[in-house]
Amino acid sequence: MFVGQHHHTLDPKKRLVIPSKFRPFFPSEKAVYVTFKTVEYSQLTTNFLTLYPPDAWYKQASLVQEATANREEAEWYQRKITSDTEYCTIDAQWRVIIPLRLINSAELKRDIMIIGMGNRIEVWDAPKWQAVAEWLNQQATTLSRAIYPKS
Repeated sequence: MFVGQHHHTLDPKKRLVIPSKFRPFFPSEKAVYVTFKTVEYSQLTTNFLTLYPPDAWYKQASLVQEATANREEAEWYQRKITSDTEYCTIDAQWRVIIPLRLINSAELKRDIMIIGMGNRIEVWDAPKWQAVAEWLNQQATTLSRAIYPKS
């Protein structure tokens, strides 16, 4: 399971190194599906990347596919998410070359934060993550109610 946060840098070739603590959770197929995401918080919008190991991506894609049955809005979301996703291999040094269009969409600079999200990994521009992390710390009690509602 992917947990924790790791400060890393993108090298000049735009390669991302998978943190050593995350490596045991990858199957024999050393690859990821990389997709661009946008999130809104505190009246702000920010972009980041999500990396799915193949099994997690297949589950995600299946959920999206099932939701599209006779639902035009869901089909539009499917177009968005699949067109913003790329299959990327992981080399022997555990590096992933992230396509430039995705790096630009997520507005990643050199310093990045790699965040474990259970079945997937998020990659944020480090200063953006710092702002989000501060907001998360302030909102933790309120946000936890979405999972642990009061009885």
